[in-house]
Amino acid sequence: MINKTFKYRLYPSKSQLVFLDQTLETCRYWYNNCLSERKDAWENEKKSIGQFKQLARVKDYRKGNSYAAQVHSHILQVVVQDLDRAFQAFFRRVKSGERPGYPRFKGRNRFDSFGLKEYGNGF
Repeated sequence: MINKTFKYRLYPSKSQLVFLDQTLETCRYWYNNCLSERKDAWENEKKSIGQFKQLARVKDYRKGNSYAAQVHSHILQVVVQDLDRAFQAFFRRVKSGERPGYPRFKGRNRFDSFGLKEYGNGF
């Protein structure tokens, strides 16, 4: 299977730039929130939280956060999938004996993009 990626250069207006920055910050916060949830569940209860449990929480997150309510749910779902891919890579490296590198919390300078789940959903 081949994934095709497109990269577009945008020239947003000031109001669009503010909205894109808010979207990016919301995604970063959601990523860190999900990572914290997984880390705390394992450290405190030795219980793992999977991708599908966190995907189900997207709706609740959007209800409780005014910034997240403005972001399409598919964008937040992609954030959860990205975190899950980071954990899959971590466990793959642990299994193969490489230096694993646990997934990191993302600071402002370490989270610079967000993804769209599918083509043709209104974007």
